[in-house]
Formats: sequence, structure tokens, C-alpha cells
Amino acid sequence: MTTELRGTILSVDLDDLACYHAIHGLPPPTPEQADVVLGRCLPRLLRLFAETGARATFFVVGRDLERDMQGPGHGAAMLSLAAQSGHELGNHSYSHAYDLVDWPSGQVYRDLRRCDELLRKLGAEPRGFRAPGYCHDELLLQQAGALGYRYDSSLLPSLPYYAAKLAAMAWIRVRGRRSQSRARGLRSFVGPAHPYYRADVGMWEVPISVSPLLRLPMVGTFVLRGGPLYREALRIPALHLELHALDLADPDSDPIDPALRKRQPELRTPLDKRLARLRELIKRRGGATSIAAAFGS
Repeated sequence: MTTELRGTILSVDLDDLACYHAIHGLPPPTPEQADVVLGRCLPRLLRLFAETGARATFFVVGRDLERDMQGPGHGAAMLSLAAQSGHELGNHSYSHAYDLVDWPSGQVYRDLRRCDELLRKLGAEPRGFRAPGYCHDELLLQQAGALGYRYDSSLLPSLPYYAAKLAAMAWIRVRGRRSQSRARGLRSFVGPAHPYYRADVGMWEVPISVSPLLRLPMVGTFVLRGGPLYREALRIPALHLELHALDLADPDSDPIDPALRKRQPELRTPLDKRLARLRELIKRRGGATSIAAAFGS
């Protein structure tokens, strides 16, 4: 069973800088850098969405939310207000472990439930899940289904992205570092580009959009750089744009390691240009909504 969606869905992964350091084999970020996503990027996203009237699904990492709740709590307070104002909070796992798909089922369930419980403390009612690094399989999604979730949004059906990921991991290894990304998981990058029901896990699969011909990923890292993929995002009938909070990081004012600035493409585009393109995209597409709202739940 499949369904056709029209309009624009926005989803945002709130991966903190530790996730990117792990991908690139860099040393862990400093305590000061730990607050960049919830303390600096999240407010920019929420201001832009308020300005444009957009609603989005925020996929929250439980580990980072819990750290914030045990500290100043500013990020948790913003997420709670976001949920009250019509945004959706989704489960991005507690640990954001890139090998989560390899864990025993019981351990996976406990990890996802821990994040779920934190989200509910904010007053949210989580309905969906996204796997770390997109890597998922039937056994992993069954644990998300056991929490009563209605959908998964881990599928990025883009073989070019998968090939680029393998090439990047090989280059990191040649340079003497070790990425925590997983080379396995080909099935996470092939499949339909439209939502469909997965009877094996009892949930809808809501893929991230890809370009029609080459299946290039419609993610903020590439779309907000401008160029052909941005123009494609403006004109396709249905768009599920995946953003990461880092898409609105400012390398000129945020405490971001210079080594990470060199390796993350979005950080080589000035923040004001990324903001302007995202604002224009939302306005020209007539607004945007969350995954749950697009499904009427």
C-alpha cells in the first residue's frame, strides 16, 4: 500500500557536534561545543519557521536532550514550546549509535524507549522514528513499532549518497583516522521514493526525497548550497526536505572545531545565504508541515 503526498514536509535531525566528530574520526568536542545544536542552531530554526509559518518534525537525540535537561534546560524548554506550537518531536534514538542496527533487539528497544520517555516529559507524543545514519533493518524498526509509532523515516533512497559515504569512509581510513559510520546498510539507500506501508513492522515508511532522475539526496547539506538541486527542490510537486541543525550553524560565531569546518560542506556556505535560501524555499513552496501532520495524525 502506497500513498502520494503533495506539498512540503520538513524534518530536522538534531544531531550534536559529537555525531560529526565521530563520522570524521575527530577527537570528541569540548564541553563548550556540546551546546551548539540545542543552544544556537535550534533557536535559529525555530525563528525561521515562525517567520514563514512552517511546521517541522524535529528528530531528537535522547542523550543530548537529557544532558540539556540536567543542565540549563534551555534546549528542552524550546522543544517543549515547539511541540505546543504545532511542531512534532520524533525519536532519533537515545545514544545515536551508528551501529545501533547491530545491537540485540532488547538493547535497541531500551535505547529507543529511553528517548521516548524523555520526549514525553516535554509533553510530546512521539509518533515516528529515524535511525542514526539512516541505517535500519526490519529488526530495528520492529522495536520502534513496539513503542506504538506510526511511521519510520529512515529511508534515503539514494545510491549516489551511499557511494559517496563509502568513498568518504575510505578516505578517512587512508588518512589514519577511523569513522564510526557503518559501511553496511545498502538497503537503507534503495527503495521507493514515496511513502508506503510496511506490514512487516506495522508502520508507514516516509522516505526523504531524492531528485527524480539521479536520485540525489534532498538534504540541507546539498540543497542549501544553491545550484541545480536547489532549483529542483523548488519545483518538484512533493518534497520531504531533511535538514540537520548544523545547516544553520555559523562557523564565524559558533564554537566549531576548525577541522570540522573544513570537512562539512554546509559550513563553507555563509549562514546568511543558507538562511535566505531556506526562507525562499519555504515561501515559494507555500509553507511546510511536519510528517505527522502530512499523514493527518
